[in-house]
Amino acid sequence: MTPPRIDVLPPLPPTVYARRPAERLPFPLEEPNCRLYARGRHGLRQGLRPLGLEPGDEILTPAYHHGSEVEALIDAGLRCAYYDVGDTLAPDAAELDALVSERTRALYLIHYLGFPQDAPRWRAWCDERGLLLIEDAAEAWLTSIDGRPVGSFGDLAIFCLYSTYGLTDGAALISSAPPDPPRGHSRRGLRRLARRHGRWLAARSGVVAHAVARRQRPYHPERDYALGDSSTPPAMTSMPLLARLATRDAAALRRANYAALLAELGPHVPPALRHVPAGSSPHAFPIETTAGPMVVAELASMGVRAFRYWSLPHSSVPAGEFPGAARWRSRIVVLPVHQELRPADVGRVTTAARRALAGRRDVSVAGAAAQIAPRDGSSAASVRTSVSPTR
Repeated sequence: MTPPRIDVLPPLPPTVYARRPAERLPFPLEEPNCRLYARGRHGLRQGLRPLGLEPGDEILTPAYHHGSEVEALIDAGLRCAYYDVGDTLAPDAAELDALVSERTRALYLIHYLGFPQDAPRWRAWCDERGLLLIEDAAEAWLTSIDGRPVGSFGDLAIFCLYSTYGLTDGAALISSAPPDPPRGHSRRGLRRLARRHGRWLAARSGVVAHAVARRQRPYHPERDYALGDSSTPPAMTSMPLLARLATRDAAALRRANYAALLAELGPHVPPALRHVPAGSSPHAFPIETTAGPMVVAELASMGVRAFRYWSLPHSSVPAGEFPGAARWRSRIVVLPVHQELRPADVGRVTTAARRALAGRRDVSVAGAAAQIAPRDGSSAASVRTSVSPTR
C-alpha cells in the first residue's frame, strides 16, 4: 500500500479560500520597484539590461547553483566567471579579487536554502570595487538579516514565491532600475492549482499519493533549466491566493520544523547549517550523504519525497575545477520543512530519514566528488533524483 506522501515544496490547503487576505504583503511585493513574473529566472533575465549590463560583461557567479539562473545570464550575453564555495557556502574574498577583471560588472550572491549570506559585507565589497550586487533570494523569501529583508541589499534581487507557499507559480524582482512590467499572457493556472491541492491530499491519503506518483514526470535537467518566455506574468490564481496564504507566519513555522528535525538528525547535517539564524526562512532540511540516490529512493518508499540538491551544474561550468561545489553537489539531500507540515508529518520525516541513513558507510570527500553525475545522462539514477523545483 502506498503511504501518504510529503513533498519538499508546500502544498496548497483547501482552507485557503476561507482565510482573510493579509492587509500588507511581505517585502518586496508592495515596493514600487517590484515586478512580478511567473518564474524567478524571468525576473532575472528582464532585469539585467536596465541595470546597464551589456553582452560581453562579466558576472562573478557561484559554481554551486541551480542552473536556470545561469541560463538567464548567458541568454543575456553575459559571461559567467565562476567562483567556488567552501564549507560555509560563502564566497572567498581572495578568490573573488583574483577573478575581477576590467570586464567584471557584478557579483551574483545566492542565499542558499533560506539561510542568509553576509549581504552587508558583500554590498560593501561591491561598492569598494564599483560592482553591482545581484542577490538570488529565490529560496530565501521572508529571510532577514538583523531585521532587514534579504534582497534589499542588492541592486537587483529575485524571489521565488511558489517555493515558499503552495502557489502554481509566481516570482518577484526588485531592482534599482526596474524593467517595464511583463506584458505576456497570464494563464489561469487551474490545472496546476489542482496539482497543488493534490499535494495536500497526498500527504493525508495513500490512495491520492499513489495517483500523484503515477502522474509524476521524470526529471530532465535541461527542461528544468530552460528559460522559457521571460515576459510571462504569474498565473491569474497566484497573487489572489498569496494574499490569503501570507497571513500565516511561514518563516517562524519553517524555523520550528527545521529545529525539530535538527534535534534528531543533527549529526547528518553539514556543520554550517546546524544553526538556525533568527531571521531565516529555511527552504528545506539538508542531510549529508554519499549514497544520495539510494537514500532518496528509500525515503520515497516511506512516503517522503526528498531531492538531491542541485546535483548537476550548468553545462558551462568547467569540469573538475570547483571541488567545493562538487562536494556539495555530490552529498546533499533535502527533506521537507515547510509551514504546512503537521507535528505528525515532522515525526514521519524524522523516522524515515533515520531508517534511510541507518548503517550507511560514508566515503572520502574525494570519492564523493567523483560520484557527481555527468550531464550527458550516462547515470540515469542520479539524473532522476537530482532536482530543485525552484526559480
